Amino acid sequence: MKALKIIVLTYILLMIIGYLNAQHVGNIDLSKAIKVGDTFVPPAAIQQMRGDGKEIDLQKLEDKVVILDFFDTFCGTCIQAMPRLQKLQDKLKNKLQIITVGWQDKATLEKFFDRNEFLKENKVNLPVIYADVYLKERFPHQTVPHVVFLFKGKVQAVTGSKLITEEHILELFRNGKIDLPLKDDFGKGKLIGSERQEMQLKGAVTLSGYQHGVPFESLRFQKDSVTGLQRTSFYNVSIYSAVMSAWAKIKKSDYIPRPERLVLQVKDQNRYKDISNTGNIWYTEYAISYERLDSIRRTDSAQAMLVLNDLHSFLGIRSYKAMKEIPCLVLRPCPKKSYTGQRPLDGMLYEGTGAIAVMTDLSGVFPPVLDLVKSKDKITLGAYDNLAELNEQLVVYGIRAEVGPGELEVLVIEEDK
Repeated sequence: MKALKIIVLTYILLMIIGYLNAQHVGNIDLSKAIKVGDTFVPPAAIQQMRGDGKEIDLQKLEDKVVILDFFDTFCGTCIQAMPRLQKLQDKLKNKLQIITVGWQDKATLEKFFDRNEFLKENKVNLPVIYADVYLKERFPHQTVPHVVFLFKGKVQAVTGSKLITEEHILELFRNGKIDLPLKDDFGKGKLIGSERQEMQLKGAVTLSGYQHGVPFESLRFQKDSVTGLQRTSFYNVSIYSAVMSAWAKIKKSDYIPRPERLVLQVKDQNRYKDISNTGNIWYTEYAISYERLDSIRRTDSAQAMLVLNDLHSFLGIRSYKAMKEIPCLVLRPCPKKSYTGQRPLDGMLYEGTGAIAVMTDLSGVFPPVLDLVKSKDKITLGAYDNLAELNEQLVVYGIRAEVGPGELEVLVIEEDK
């Protein structure tokens, strides 16, 4: 296991990246964007690296399925997918050309590929378009991976990377068309109606399924500037996420909502959560979207309770918090001992065992943490690779961690009988 310091820094970095992406939304010009069904005009020239060394001419690839896979070097999902894409390229090379597209310069990408042992081990050598401006203008996006399917000179799909499958590639090659979930980072949800209709409403509630072309958006409260009504909404989320988000507004938790702390007492658990991690296909079938308009402003917790009641009524479920015995990493008091480990105790500083519990839960290496110590003292932990090495450091502070049963709060979702 990596040191918790690395975990913390990674978590912070992800938040910063998300913030920076949000700040650049207003700078993206959508006037040059092309849509599914439009003719694709290739750039006059591209800057290319890697691959088999042959120069790519997009105009001469009309008889192959061309997949543009937009990525960047800090996108873990993009990197994890590359070996799978390489295997598809090798297997279907007479029908397919996958091209990875990056906005970063050649030197940055050369350094990245040179140092990435994971891609080397998996013999990834897909062609890369670097320092791209033209393609991103035609296919604007805020998040990667972002994938474009091209065939016979037209845009056939704009979607997510998990939909790059042999089945979909061959379907497009044989039939000349394909219908895949649309990834549109700039789409906006609209379930209830026009602004004119909304201005005549005192209130309304709508719950629907997946909304094509609308980005994921978690539970949000805002005042509509045109109608003056209070709008509560979420789009393209799982039932589990919707229920959990409402509960988070009703009563804030001091722990990470790990999967182990969800109890689904239902006929088909896959309806509530993407258990197999299939991504876009699952969301197309099972995701839900919601809008509520109100003429009065309530506290967030009161509004969230209304959302939760709506979900219960529309979906025929009920949800509640309960204590349940589950496998835990239990932190217990113990006699203090001198440190005997080999690694230096100069890592991350924690403000008590509560902070240790949260960050350990974030790592996902151990079961959810049950803190029976409740210490507010400052604790410094260095790197560790297993429970024994963690305990060598904790015992200095009179704490021992052990895996065993313990009672923790869980979120229960059950269907009405």
